[in-house]
Amino acid sequence: MDKITKSNKNITPYGGLNFIYQAMNRMELDKFLNQSIGSRSILAKYSYADVVYSLLGNALTQGSFIADLEVLKGKYSNQVFNKVPSPDTVEYVCQELKTPNIIKQEKKGAIHQLNYSNQMNETLIALAVKTKQLSSEQKEYTLDYDNVILENDKQDAQYTYKHWKGYQPGMAFIGRIPVHIENRNGNTPARFEQKETLQRCFDNLHQHHIKIKNFRADSASYQKEVIELAEKNAQSFYIRMMDFEDIRACCGQIRNWQTVEINFENKDVASIRYEPFQCGKEYRIVVTRKKRKDGQIDLLSGNAYTYQGIITSDEEKSEKEVIEFYNQRGDASENSNRYLLNDFNLHHLPFPDLSTNTVFIYFMAMCATLFEWLKNVLVKNKTRAITLTMRVKAVCFQYITVATTFVKHAREKILKVFSMEKYSILRI
Repeated sequence: MDKITKSNKNITPYGGLNFIYQAMNRMELDKFLNQSIGSRSILAKYSYADVVYSLLGNALTQGSFIADLEVLKGKYSNQVFNKVPSPDTVEYVCQELKTPNIIKQEKKGAIHQLNYSNQMNETLIALAVKTKQLSSEQKEYTLDYDNVILENDKQDAQYTYKHWKGYQPGMAFIGRIPVHIENRNGNTPARFEQKETLQRCFDNLHQHHIKIKNFRADSASYQKEVIELAEKNAQSFYIRMMDFEDIRACCGQIRNWQTVEINFENKDVASIRYEPFQCGKEYRIVVTRKKRKDGQIDLLSGNAYTYQGIITSDEEKSEKEVIEFYNQRGDASENSNRYLLNDFNLHHLPFPDLSTNTVFIYFMAMCATLFEWLKNVLVKNKTRAITLTMRVKAVCFQYITVATTFVKHAREKILKVFSMEKYSILRI
């Protein structure tokens, strides 16, 4: 390369966004978001939909911080959708929508901070219904709940159980779709008021006529109130139980262990009947055991094993089927958390306080829902190399990054695409 020439022609490297934003507007998602979240002042230059669209575009073009909106604004100017707000405007919008922190103090003196917006949680579900990713006619949905640590050094962040500062929001997913989020400070354990959180989640789902067949959660949900709530709102529940004294004593009496292969590993499994919390009702617990490496014999069980269990209301599945179904939670909830954190920038919370960052988390959850819808649209349109399992980076490389410019011809504005690949208006 010996010479360089410059052209002032307005060409964007993110031409794929033109097709995406057009499809979203044809679905009237901009109007839906503004109606669901609310209207801003008539003097405001940007709507709530503009903010969500821009944050989605920032994530799709591999922006890691909201400061990258300035780069997107520069490289995506004079396009069909060009209302990209500044990072300061996004902060103003989040300040408008934030709700006061809820402060709770335990008898032992620990102070907990919680923050959530039921309106935003309802919008999450309504957006999934609007994009036809959730339907009242479907009766096989599985709800997965988990708490995830967002490590950060914000001014109000508290130390988590992992001994670093951060927040610990509770998140509920149906597949890859986030349907409920409540933020918590780092020192608030996952067990704290989890029943109240899940009650609000189930209430919102019922309001939109979304039926839950299965509920899955980790050992933080092993609480009397949570089990009773899950039993009322789902056909079956599956909750992890860790090794503790009562279950060890029961497992030591089992004589009919079966060996099954799960994930290419042989495991000893069995089912027992157990009454937790002296609640007056027995439940089935599917137990697995594993030899202790130190060979030390436990006094309660009388052998050298550690045990894990899954308490469930499912009486039909075999032990192997229960364990495999519960393990799918790793592909659903835990991976969904990971995708939301990494692909939609929750590792880079932009604001200094819990309440404002909670609004940002809601916005990015909406972007995640829109991304899942987008992949379905691209697959439906037989877009080359796009699959439903793709992450944001892959879609960016395969579809978003294409040079385009607008040209005028016969009084029409025409999008010119510089690519050998076939790009066309997306059918929805």
